[in-house]
Amino acid sequence: MAEREQDPLLNLAALARATDDLRPTDELTDAVLLAIVPPDDRLARITKETLDLAPSEAFVSSVMGAIGAASGARPGEPAWSSGVVRFGRFALIGAAAAAVLGLWLSRTAETGYDSVVLESVASVEVYE
Repeated sequence: MAEREQDPLLNLAALARATDDLRPTDELTDAVLLAIVPPDDRLARITKETLDLAPSEAFVSSVMGAIGAASGARPGEPAWSSGVVRFGRFALIGAAAAAVLGLWLSRTAETGYDSVVLESVASVEVYE
């Protein structure tokens, strides 16, 4: 209950006094620098620990030989229609023809509609 009766501003003032100087001390700086491992030392340690994982000369030569043999002619990409069955090609032609017909009909209908609307607007303007 005594804690609840304390003024919160006094706690903040005490905290502010305790954290006036947050600069690192020399001991902290030395400890951090000793904990950091230089990259060259780390790479040397990793290299030493993984020496037994190096591939044998026979493995390297067989892989490089396979790469040299495969660098010749590459197989071409299949045609876009290679996965389409025989009757599917005719269906594609029919779908393309239907799309062209639909576009032609919509253009014709739109042109006719526009001319009817323009004629009616023109006749309304004449009467006004």
